[in-house]
Parts: sequence; C-alpha cells; structure tokens
Amino acid sequence: MANTNTSRLIGERLARATAAVTLGAIAVVHLLELSDQLAENKLVGYSFIALIAAAVIAAAAVIAVPSPRVWIPVDLLAAGALAAYLLSRTTGLPTDPLEIGNWSCTLGIAALVTETLVLAIATWQLRSLRTAPQPAPVTEDADL
Repeated sequence: MANTNTSRLIGERLARATAAVTLGAIAVVHLLELSDQLAENKLVGYSFIALIAAAVIAAAAVIAVPSPRVWIPVDLLAAGALAAYLLSRTTGLPTDPLEIGNWSCTLGIAALVTETLVLAIATWQLRSLRTAPQPAPVTEDADL
C-alpha cells in the first residue's frame, strides 16, 4: 500500500511539474506572437494577453496549490485555447478570417502541441482522481 501511495505521489508531482513547464511554454509561444497580433488584430492580441496571464497563473497554481481541484481550471484553459486555435484555422474568428487554413505556422503548431499536452495531463489527472482513492495532499515535507 505504501508503495502504491509513493508511486501515486511521484506521478502527481511529475504531472504537476510537466504541466507547469508546458503552461509556461504556452505563455512564451503567445508572447512571441503578441506584438504581431496587437498590430494586426487588437481583439486577438488582447485574448493573447489574457491567455498568457492565465497560463502563468495556472502554472503557479499547479505548483503551489496541493488540491486536486486545480486541474479543473487548467483543463478548461487548455481546452479553450485549443478550441480557439482550431476555430481560427477552420471557420475563422469573427475579427480574424485571415488565419483560415494556416496550418503551417511554426508558432501555431507549437501552441497546438503544448495546449494538447496540457489538456491531456489535466484530463488524466482528473480521470485518475475519479477512479482512485484520494491521495494525501502534496506537501514539501512528504517523504518519498
């Protein structure tokens, strides 16, 4: 039983670290594109600012908040960013029809990959919370 709890704790810490780094990558990808978006389409640029701030806050929360409920907003953040990306490339956004079909943008692909990874990690953590007994909260002094 102790070995199972240790494995679960290690898995949760690994998921949290990976999600935090990947959320940081989402922020960086959108930061790199921010000035162009603000110049071309202010609404999309402002949504990038909101996403950057949300990704940084979510990364901090994933590390600092021991509650498993932290995965719910992380999951929603990644799903929303992914949906916006897919809409921008398929039907187009109301203020930005120029991105329709632009699937070869390097930063767009990086955004797609990082958002999908965060979505997968958060969904996995939420699913494992429903099927497994509740683990003890992650604390700094927990022994491995």
